[in-house]
Amino acid sequence: MNLDRVYQGQGVSFRYPANWELAEEPREDALTLSVSEGAAFWSITILRRRPRAERVVKEAIQAFREEYDDLDEYPAAATLVGETAVGRNLEFVALELINCVFMRALETGGRTLFVLAQVTDHERDEYEPVFDAISESLTIAPDDEILLS
Repeated sequence: MNLDRVYQGQGVSFRYPANWELAEEPREDALTLSVSEGAAFWSITILRRRPRAERVVKEAIQAFREEYDDLDEYPAAATLVGETAVGRNLEFVALELINCVFMRALETGGRTLFVLAQVTDHERDEYEPVFDAISESLTIAPDDEILLS
């Protein structure tokens, strides 16, 4: 697996495969950066108001529960930028496919990082190592270097 491309901006840096598409979604107090190939994607949201990591994950899980009737939730050991993070994995059925979601959140400096990745279960073995490699390549700059647009 080659992580040939590098995103660097807004105080974060990460590597991702050259054939994946990058998207930026700025909001008032947050920025979401996503990389994707087909339906598989990895994203990081930088939350400026530094909500509690556990709360961010719980709210994300609640949003999935509101959308999908049959949702399974699993605790997951997780690290981001070398620190222990809140981790949960989800599974749900959509369009007759089992979907796997990986959530990681960490409060660091004056912000909270929220990583979310999703793939169908039949592609999980192919994409989960890519998601892990992207997450492991993640670096962050000090707070004073981050300016959300």
